[in-house]
Amino acid sequence: MRRTLNSLAVTISLLLSASVLQAQQAPEPLQDLIDRWEAAFNAGNYEAVARLYTTDAIRMPPGEDLIQGQEAIAQRSEQFAGFKIELEAYSGIIGEANGSTWGTYKLSGMMDGMPVTIEGRWMNAAKKTTDGWKIHRDIWHEMRRS
Repeated sequence: MRRTLNSLAVTISLLLSASVLQAQQAPEPLQDLIDRWEAAFNAGNYEAVARLYTTDAIRMPPGEDLIQGQEAIAQRSEQFAGFKIELEAYSGIIGEANGSTWGTYKLSGMMDGMPVTIEGRWMNAAKKTTDGWKIHRDIWHEMRRS
């Protein structure tokens, strides 16, 4: 009986934690940055995607070398031509000059002539610049591919 009650308490705690995470949102300036990134990517405008990063930005793709700077980010992003992405931001923090957000993504397109969907988590660190908020560090993790 005690084991059942403990399991029930853990389950309820996890469900409540998940609902709190779902209810939180990224701070508005960072959500705007995420929305602009998603729109530029889905439009295939990889130069616009790259301009949403600081000039010394670093992207950290899973299992690959770092991608440094706006030009390299634009070039590397072109490999996803034709793909569409859905980004969901669950939470974030923001200060006067720095912030961070995290969430999930769903990337869909054609790979080797076959439809593919890749889902995972992402996190970025942002900096406030004279041109507004920009992504300074960007990392993601693939959870499933179908």
